[in-house]
Amino acid sequence: MSLDRILSFAERENYKGYDPYDGLLSPLSRINLPIYRLLFQQFVKRVDEKFRKILLIPKGHNPKGLALFLWTYSLLGDEERARKVWDILKGYAIKTNGGIAFGYNFPWQSSVFYVPLGTPNVIATSFAVFALNCARKVFGWKIDLGEFLPFYEKTLNVFRDENGYLWMSYTPLDRLRIFNSSVLGALAYLISGGKEETAREIAKTLINYQGEDGRWIYGLDRITMKYVDNIHTAYNLWGLLGIKNILLDDELEEGIRKGYRFYIDNLFDKETHLPISKLGKKKFDTHDVAVSIITFKIFGDKNRAKKLEDWALRNLVDENGRVFNGKNDKRVFMRWSVGWLALSLAFKPHFPFT
Repeated sequence: MSLDRILSFAERENYKGYDPYDGLLSPLSRINLPIYRLLFQQFVKRVDEKFRKILLIPKGHNPKGLALFLWTYSLLGDEERARKVWDILKGYAIKTNGGIAFGYNFPWQSSVFYVPLGTPNVIATSFAVFALNCARKVFGWKIDLGEFLPFYEKTLNVFRDENGYLWMSYTPLDRLRIFNSSVLGALAYLISGGKEETAREIAKTLINYQGEDGRWIYGLDRITMKYVDNIHTAYNLWGLLGIKNILLDDELEEGIRKGYRFYIDNLFDKETHLPISKLGKKKFDTHDVAVSIITFKIFGDKNRAKKLEDWALRNLVDENGRVFNGKNDKRVFMRWSVGWLALSLAFKPHFPFT
């Protein structure tokens, strides 16, 4: 079975690998100029794996990638390997205000701000929460997700914008209005035992700022955040649907329906039915494929999920279980391609995200 091959490859590598955004681990990146860091990171993101060796970029454990594998093994009921991954993942926990959180294993520079190595972020932490919540349900693990609450309540910035709408920041260093990180953070916070009203308000922030046609741009604060893309549209839908299911809030239903219809109609190629990474572009990578498969399964689109799974297994996986970044891109990224495709194949139709 292809998923077995993929997971065997990851296990042989001890879940370590390269990442599209690990460029700033190179000693040559250490010039304290944001534009230099951004350009260097983007250069490394686009070059062949051999250049990472030349640039002295090590393979590493990405905590979000580890969470993807933990979630995968939990869905498969493989407790032994789930426990092994959790033992690795918890070694990367960041203590914060009496609780724990997770970040990435590299510093990174966005077009808006710089995040030093060791900074916790809402996405890596929330995926750990989702994975551990699944492990608790499947294996009966006695894990207290309340340990994550101090991160959401005291470390991140939970703030209102000029229109009175509530947001959750991506990191403790920013107050940016980014839709996907805010709503996935709200969902993970709710799962961890957080306040229902906080999650409800953040969900309704997304509904308020949703376009008439169902779209969301990435964020509101910079011109560079005004794009619409596949992955983050899907994340918005996951977060809203999870919050709706927990709170039984039917007021979110129309926004979810509109968002999913926009997603299907605009972020997939009309002829090939393959994902489009960004609105107005044709290219995509394995991360787009995997997130699309999961989204189809969550929304019960079994035929779309099966067709995309079959395409992925024919075009993205080799006989050794390596998962390529694209049909014609033979780079292997442990989080971005291997972890994500594994999770998508393990995900069950209609499996509750929460």
